[in-house]
Amino acid sequence: MFKIYNSIRKFIDNFPNIKKKIAFCLFFTLFFNNISLCVTREQVYRYIDMYKNAALIEERDNGIPVSITLAQGLLESAAGTSRLAREGNNHFGIKCHRSYRGDSVVLGGKVCYRKYRSVHESFLDHSRFLKQKRYQSLFSLDITDYRSWAHGLKRCGYATDPLYAEKLISMIETYGLDQYSGEKPIEKIDKPDTRKKRDRPILRHPTKRRHGLNYIMAVLGDNYQDIAAEYNMKLDKLLDYNDLKNPGEQPEPGDIIYVNKKHSESQGTHEIYRVKEEGESLWLVSQMFGIRLKELAKINDLSTDAKLHKDDLIKLKRGL
Repeated sequence: MFKIYNSIRKFIDNFPNIKKKIAFCLFFTLFFNNISLCVTREQVYRYIDMYKNAALIEERDNGIPVSITLAQGLLESAAGTSRLAREGNNHFGIKCHRSYRGDSVVLGGKVCYRKYRSVHESFLDHSRFLKQKRYQSLFSLDITDYRSWAHGLKRCGYATDPLYAEKLISMIETYGLDQYSGEKPIEKIDKPDTRKKRDRPILRHPTKRRHGLNYIMAVLGDNYQDIAAEYNMKLDKLLDYNDLKNPGEQPEPGDIIYVNKKHSESQGTHEIYRVKEEGESLWLVSQMFGIRLKELAKINDLSTDAKLHKDDLIKLKRGL
């Protein structure tokens, strides 16, 4: 599957302009309908409009922060565009587990996920799922403390992604999902009129700092053109800072995007990095430690597109 994915991405990179890349990206999403590569900000806002009330009801009735519910729903369902969301109305990636006796959707030929009659059922079951003993410690937290909730979900094992908490927090802060906490839900609500154009706030990413560099964490709906505009810089410069070549690509949620030029070697105490998972790229390591990709490749006598394997040792400084 990943070989096919990489081959198609190379094919996309050879397209002569952005419009064709976007068109092919949409085709790719339809063809591999369990993957969503192209989620726009408008789709994210539409999702918030449609399901904010359901999240508010769960905050009122079950004590789960509206910001956490919306952020998880957005991330797990790719704003409702994932195959699991479309075929199973499952917006939170909840698997079957032994005690589950309802309908299911099997993805990847072996992973069983719960299937619901409606998205509303998915929101209800998400609350029931978090009411398990495993997550009870979360309910002692303040309803507005979305940071502790996010880290608590990761700590309690909701997801294996090491950046899961940071992705939720970035989604909440970038889209301002915490502003809805405490609002009263509407008991009876008509379907949102998606035909109306709404005034959307200008997206502003919280700027963070690591390795002496300013960066943002990409969220669902991001694209490099908008990030460059947000920081009042040319797109080519943003791409250069991050060792990227294709302006038509879309960053993955959780990607580190620097708004300063990276260093020629590690500036911190880290000297060696051990590859944690098969398939990690040298680019990913360069982003983790704020090192220019070409410089990192030279330090390790590798090509910039070298394949890394689990437990490979990558030098982060010269002279080691």
